[in-house]
Amino acid sequence: MFNTIVLGAGMCGLASGMMLARDGHRVTVLERDPAPVPDSPEAAWERWGRRGVAQFRQAHFLQARGRQVLEAELPDVQQALGAAGALRLDPIARMPTSLTERDPRPGDEQLLTWTARRPTLEHAFARAAESQDGLEVRRGVSVSGLETRRVDGRLHVTGVRDERGERLAADLVVDAMGRRSALPKLLCDAGGDPVHEEAEDCGFLYYTRFFRSANGSLPEPRGPYLAHVGSFSIATLPADAGTWSITLFVSSRDQPLKRLRDASAWSALVRACPLHAHWLDGTPITGSCRWAA
Repeated sequence: MFNTIVLGAGMCGLASGMMLARDGHRVTVLERDPAPVPDSPEAAWERWGRRGVAQFRQAHFLQARGRQVLEAELPDVQQALGAAGALRLDPIARMPTSLTERDPRPGDEQLLTWTARRPTLEHAFARAAESQDGLEVRRGVSVSGLETRRVDGRLHVTGVRDERGERLAADLVVDAMGRRSALPKLLCDAGGDPVHEEAEDCGFLYYTRFFRSANGSLPEPRGPYLAHVGSFSIATLPADAGTWSITLFVSSRDQPLKRLRDASAWSALVRACPLHAHWLDGTPITGSCRWAA
């Protein structure tokens, strides 16, 4: 039985913690954001403060491999997603009509996945983690340093220190803090070698709005979920509980298209796309456009 500390209570951190706990290890998950887990997925969407997740209310899509891991390792999380109204998505059913060979083949089922808003997904993980034996999630805890020792000249991490000075020993420390992880700096501060990192600006901005239907139905796709249209791309993704998102992707160097931050300009561009304009036929549940790089 190992004593494990996981840094970060996003989906990857909680999934790691639950799987380690189910293997019989003691796990403590430390999360910087202090907000407690809301009572419902809808409450999570409306008011869950997750400042540490840069794209918490952006469009989200669970890759098929993630669904396979849930099915094999965390079936209760998968069941919670279904209960929350997450949509079961079959990409094979969305193949272009120009393909004449459409008969199912062995292995097609591996491509099935779930689609839902990110707060709904994270709510399902967080609720499962709260009831997991051997797992403790501490929210509102920031790590300020690493506990280390030298073994044959190499730095070994033996635990962490939080901002209050409390020391937590561990046999294993898992970094699940995402792309903004502080671990490289923490390792350097502890006397470790510099961590080589490479970063590149993707060169794109994307602008997203979410909608909801009055009766729970979703727009019928008339084209691919992701389509390239001249100088921009458009993604229309169904989500959970009768909601969906529309995202416009543009070059970050295209100054005129930065007007898409304005909801009226954004709607006008979507309305000009004949295969996607009908996705506007719903009630907006985000006011202005959420944009990110």
